[in-house]
Amino acid sequence: MSRNYSRLASVEESRNLRRAITYIVLAIFGLVLLFFLGIPALGKFTAFVSDLGKSNKPITSNDKTPPAPPRFNTFSDYTNQNQISLSGTTEPGATIKLTFNGNGSETMADKEGFFTFSNLNLNDGNNAFFATTVDAAGNISQQTQEYKIVFDNKPPELTVDNPSDGSTFFGSKQRQVTIQGTSESGVSVTINDRIIVVDDDGKFQYTLTLNEGENKFVIKATDQAGNFIEKEITLNFSS
Repeated sequence: MSRNYSRLASVEESRNLRRAITYIVLAIFGLVLLFFLGIPALGKFTAFVSDLGKSNKPITSNDKTPPAPPRFNTFSDYTNQNQISLSGTTEPGATIKLTFNGNGSETMADKEGFFTFSNLNLNDGNNAFFATTVDAAGNISQQTQEYKIVFDNKPPELTVDNPSDGSTFFGSKQRQVTIQGTSESGVSVTINDRIIVVDDDGKFQYTLTLNEGENKFVIKATDQAGNFIEKEITLNFSS
């Protein structure tokens, strides 16, 4: 009885071992099939994703918020150059539309939001401009304020009304003289590099003490655009 049981147990162990080996082989075969069948599917998926990336169809966006208006860097309100460049910042990658003296132009901001409009031609006198920003979703900002730049390349007027060039003064009572003149409103006047007050009508005067002999004075008027004119007078003094 014990011998028969031992033989049955041995047969059962052999059967279980063969069954386990069969399962292992089937599992390995299944994994191999899955592996080879999965490659084409993976390739098709990769191609699909690649085609999506190359598609020219626009991406739908729900962005309806307009960007902030562009901000211009500091520029001079007056210039004596007939061309200028304007730069500033806005939303990175956005388009800036500039209207300059009624003419439209546009440029794109870089990835940091910086932009530049170069070599803009100026008319004599006032030049007006404003701008807007258009973001990637097509939203348009509010218009900036209208800015103005004055182009003026002509020197200001300057006359020395008193004393006349070459005048001679005598004695202690005449040693102090007052130089008087007229220029334009808003100009800066210097006499021998000393700043002189100019009133709203462009008139100025400056009292000084003469040295013995020849005294030279350079009167210079400079307007807001940087144009200037100089006049030199010589005054003589003898005690």
